[in-house]
Amino acid sequence: MKKKEIIDFISSISLLILSCVILLFPTFNITNVKLVLTLIFGFYTLIKLSSFILIIGEKDYENAFTGIISLSALIAIYYINLSTKNIALILLVWLGLSALIKLKKADFYHDRENNMWILRLFILFVFLTMGLIFSLNLMYEDSVQILIIGAFFFINSVLEAIDPLATYLIRSNKNASN
Repeated sequence: MKKKEIIDFISSISLLILSCVILLFPTFNITNVKLVLTLIFGFYTLIKLSSFILIIGEKDYENAFTGIISLSALIAIYYINLSTKNIALILLVWLGLSALIKLKKADFYHDRENNMWILRLFILFVFLTMGLIFSLNLMYEDSVQILIIGAFFFINSVLEAIDPLATYLIRSNKNASN
């Protein structure tokens, strides 16, 4: 695996572990939604901006943009009242901006005539679909909201792990056939 793929895969696994921990919060009666959103977006900001800094020579700005919108969501958490509608609004804005970033990455692959753009569009479709479904189902008590948010970011981290794995498998398959 290349350095970029390793870093992207490790960041996805880190986010996956955080999501699993958040899914356990209601079991231990941790039902503070503001704490959960702060953890998620803070960790997301830290991981994505760190990943960007580590692979700055690759000229791939997806992690930087994702880190910036996660930081914006983190700031928004502290400036608005966290009613259920506002939580859904924060997640939907974050989802929409992340979808634009993923669409730009798919376009990058398409312009380079790399067939990864098809996989990226599929990931984008799944990301948008499950994001909309989860964001619209936040009208329950705090423990259920935490489970929904945790499940959303769990699936998102699995989707993010697909890209570096697919790139690695395609490259290793090409090398094996040559």
